Amino acid sequence: MPTTHPTPSRLRRALPWIGGGLAVQGVLAAAGQVWAWRADEGDDSTAGIRRVRVMGGVALRPRHPELSRVRLDVVMGGGEVDLTGLAPVPGGVDVTVHAVMGGAAVRVPPGWRVWSGVRAVAGGAGLGPGVRRTDDERGADLRLHGWAVMGGVGVETPR
Repeated sequence: MPTTHPTPSRLRRALPWIGGGLAVQGVLAAAGQVWAWRADEGDDSTAGIRRVRVMGGVALRPRHPELSRVRLDVVMGGGEVDLTGLAPVPGGVDVTVHAVMGGAAVRVPPGWRVWSGVRAVAGGAGLGPGVRRTDDERGADLRLHGWAVMGGVGVETPR
């Protein structure tokens, strides 16, 4: 006498939802690749860098002595900007981060003055221990701009 279990029918009902979820993620990843292909600018040796990442990550270690701006747009991903290899740049460096369900970490050399104007909703934005905060936006070595939704942006210094 065959017995029936409720598990196979539950699995059959769940499979279309699982397949649909995977398809949506695939479409988002492909759209992110196209967006990145069109929007990415510069590399670690240029004075201006922009990176877009959807469902992925990026690590930047700029080395241009006159770096002026870095922009990260991350969706369900993350980014890391390591500025520890740079001397203070005349006029400072502007870093802009837009993060949705993702985040970014910015590392600065010890002694850099940091101004932050980042807004976060259902996430956070903060300066780690050892980071010198300043209210003087124009005199800062690093000016951090942007926003995060369900994500975060942090600035830290090596110990």
